[in-house]
Amino acid sequence: MTLPRSQPTVAPPSIDLRQHNEKIDVLRGVAILLVFSGHSLIAIFGDYDFIDFSPSGLWIDFSRFAPGRVVLTMTPWAMGAHGVTLFLVISGFLIHWGFLKSGAAFRLSEFFNKRFWRIYPPYLVALAVFGLSLGTGGAFSLLTHLTLTHNLFERSYTTINPSFWSLGLEMQFYLLYPVLLLLRRWLGIGQATLAVAGCAVLTLALLLIFGVRSSTPWISPPALWLNWVIGAWLGERFFLGQRVFKRGPGYLVGFYVLLTLSKLTLIYLVLGRLLFSLFFVCLMDWYLHQKAPVTSALGRGLKRLTARVGLYSYSIYLFHHPFLYRVITFFSFGQQNKLVLGLAVVLAFGLMFGIAHFTYHWLELPAIRWGKALYARWRPPVRVGIPPLTT
Repeated sequence: MTLPRSQPTVAPPSIDLRQHNEKIDVLRGVAILLVFSGHSLIAIFGDYDFIDFSPSGLWIDFSRFAPGRVVLTMTPWAMGAHGVTLFLVISGFLIHWGFLKSGAAFRLSEFFNKRFWRIYPPYLVALAVFGLSLGTGGAFSLLTHLTLTHNLFERSYTTINPSFWSLGLEMQFYLLYPVLLLLRRWLGIGQATLAVAGCAVLTLALLLIFGVRSSTPWISPPALWLNWVIGAWLGERFFLGQRVFKRGPGYLVGFYVLLTLSKLTLIYLVLGRLLFSLFFVCLMDWYLHQKAPVTSALGRGLKRLTARVGLYSYSIYLFHHPFLYRVITFFSFGQQNKLVLGLAVVLAFGLMFGIAHFTYHWLELPAIRWGKALYARWRPPVRVGIPPLTT
C-alpha cells in the first residue's frame, strides 16, 4: 500500500538535526525519569494516588486522605503516568515530522518494517526475561502479549510486566497512522486532529454515561489516540516553522501549576491526559525553538546526561519495572529512612541505566540494522516525487 504524500507548499525551514535530535533525547529523558520516579514512589509508598471524591463528586474527599499523601501526589515526581503521555506526544511528533522530512510517499511495508524492528525484538527479549522469571499469567496473557494486544483486555494488561500496556497501545497507534494520513489528505492536519478529538470526546462521554469503572476502556486507542495525534499535529507545525506556543516559560509554569491543582478535581480524572498532552505540546514547541545555548558547565553536563538517558529510554522502560521494589529494597538494606530510600532509588536507576546501555548497543541497534538490511534485500525502497498539495 502506497499513499501519495500530500505536503504543504511552504518549504520547510533549515533545521540543525544534531541539535534537534539532542533536544528530542532530552525530552525522552524527562519522560522516562517521570515514569521511573512514579514507579519508585509506588514501590516505596504503595498506590499513593487518589480517585475517591466527595459526595458532590467534583473534588477529592479530603477527609479520606492524610495531608502527607495529598502533598506527595501533587509533587512533580508523582506524575509518572504523564511520562507515558509525554512519550505518546513525542512519538506522534517524530513519526509525522519524519514522514514530512523524508520527502517520500508513504509505503505501508517500509513504515511497519521500521516500526517492527525498532520495537519488537527488544520487547520480545524483555517479555521472555519476565515471563520466565515471573510467569506469563497463562496462555491468554502470553498470546495477547506476543500480539501486543494485551492492553485491550482487563485480565492481561498488567500481567508479566505492568509497563508493557503502553507498548501495545503504541503499536496500535502505528496501525492507525495510515488512517490519520488519509484524514489529513482529505481534511488537512488541523481538521483531521479535530475529527480524532471528536472521537475521543465521544468515547469519554460514553464511558462516563455508562459508568465504566474497568481500566482498559479508559486507556484504549479510541480514548488516547488524540494524545498521539496532537503530537503529529505539532510535528507538522514544526516542519512548517509555525510556532504553537509564543509565550515565555513563566506561562508554562503557570499552566503546570493549574494542571497540578486539577488533580484534586474530577476534571483531572476525565481530561488529565489530554490536558497534559496540550501542556507537553506547548513545552516541546517552546524548547525546540530555543536558540540560546546552555552556557554553564553544570547545565551542559545535565543536558548531555539527560539526553543519554533519553537515548536509552526504551530499554529503561522495558526492563526497569517488575523488579524495581526488590532492587530498591536491596540498595536500602530494607530501611525505611527517607534519605536512605532516596539514595536507593538513585542507585536503582544507575543499575537500570547500565543495563540499558548494554541492551541499547547490543539489542536495539543491531535489530534496527537487521531490519534495514532485510528490507533492502527483499524490497529496495523507492523514492518518489512529492505532488504539491496544500493542506
